[in-house]
Amino acid sequence: MQALVGDKALVPEERIALSFGLSKALEALGVDVKAIAKDDPSQAVLCAQLYAQLGGIAPRLGSLVSTAQLLLEHGEQPLAKWLQAESENGYLTMTAHACPIVPGDLLRQFLWSQVRGAIVTSASLTSCGSFDYFLKEAGLSNKPYVTALEVSSPFNYSAQGSLTVVHTRADPKQADAYTAEMVRALMDDIEQVKRGALVLFTSRAQMRAATEALPGHLMDMVLVQGTQSRTRLLAAHAERVESGMPSVLFGLQSFGEGLDLPGALCETVFIAKLPFAPPSDPVDEARAEWLRSVGRDPFNELVIPATGVKLLQWTGRAIRTEEDRAQVICYDKRLTQTSYGKRMLAGLPAYKLGTRGVE
Repeated sequence: MQALVGDKALVPEERIALSFGLSKALEALGVDVKAIAKDDPSQAVLCAQLYAQLGGIAPRLGSLVSTAQLLLEHGEQPLAKWLQAESENGYLTMTAHACPIVPGDLLRQFLWSQVRGAIVTSASLTSCGSFDYFLKEAGLSNKPYVTALEVSSPFNYSAQGSLTVVHTRADPKQADAYTAEMVRALMDDIEQVKRGALVLFTSRAQMRAATEALPGHLMDMVLVQGTQSRTRLLAAHAERVESGMPSVLFGLQSFGEGLDLPGALCETVFIAKLPFAPPSDPVDEARAEWLRSVGRDPFNELVIPATGVKLLQWTGRAIRTEEDRAQVICYDKRLTQTSYGKRMLAGLPAYKLGTRGVE
């Protein structure tokens, strides 16, 4: 298909320029419509209808232009570019995506260069005991105007909590064998839950395997993410615990981040497997490919630090107040048996550490 102006066929860059001009014209038209409605109230209804129509077109056109520009861009650092197909009601939809693979460049351009000063705070800015990963990702590495400060936690983790790493016989890389063994150990551990607990899985398939393995007498005490809204699920969990009944939440990644279950609501956090990102993410794939092409190791530079941050967040569901007492049980022996696992372990709170085998 070709776009024509007069008798001239346009090259892709010219088509984008025309689309960009149309996008800007639509934005200006929207401003004019709002001004007319303000100056002449009798036209308000008509202007509202026109503005609603523009509101449906302008953002989509703007997104189209931005994506097209990125798809045609070829810089020093490549972009992640991919097509995604989805089928719904018999129709196949193909969407094009383009995304920078180094977020720090965008942050420097659109955020850090626009502010006179900034303070960034979080309980999980460090990974593997260092700020290096965050500073690189944020585009702030080796900048003389950046200061990193780690403030001591008010929690006494070694006295308030423990971390037990279960050494399964199966290697976690052997997915089927490992999942079967992990699920059996998890069932035994759930039997010991007296009040609130949280189980975090790395995939729906893994969570489904555990749910299907629940014996009849444990089914009533387990609440599974996705079976009802998050709000209702957490309310049901709190109601059970407050009434003196044991309650266990089964959840995926979103339950490992930002979920606040203090006191009896979460006395045990079970981690089914180290939370490595799925290998199918196109942005991560493109970035890893680029790092390998310049002689760098994506596993050490990206995968381990990113997983370390996520693991820190997951273990952080256990101790939420200075009065909490909780334990974390991780079924992935790589945490204590591999060099990269020990790197992640060094970045976790100073829980009392223990190991055990599988019976």
